[in-house]
Amino acid sequence: MRIIWRNPQISVKDVHSQLTGKDERAYTTVQTYMERMVDKKFLAKHKDGKVNFYIPIIAENDMLEKETNSFVEKAFKGSFSNLAAFLFDMDTIDEDDLNKLKQLIKNKEE
Repeated sequence: MRIIWRNPQISVKDVHSQLTGKDERAYTTVQTYMERMVDKKFLAKHKDGKVNFYIPIIAENDMLEKETNSFVEKAFKGSFSNLAAFLFDMDTIDEDDLNKLKQLIKNKEE
């Protein structure tokens, strides 16, 4: 989606050509993913000749909020505190991230 937000009205071919390294996928995988995004109402598509072009119809923050809420609902029974506890238990949060989280909580409480 980041590629599409940076390049509104883009074809599968153009998205596929911009995926590199660990993000690289087969052309048909990209095409399937983009069609699913149309089904989820994240993208619209229109045909110009033989080529489908895709246009974002949801803002990045709106999509992140929707997908995050869906993930938390499915994986953590809707509890963000359960998500936070899980992340803390993984021991992957470094001191810098921990300080940022503390500051975010402090700012939210004010």
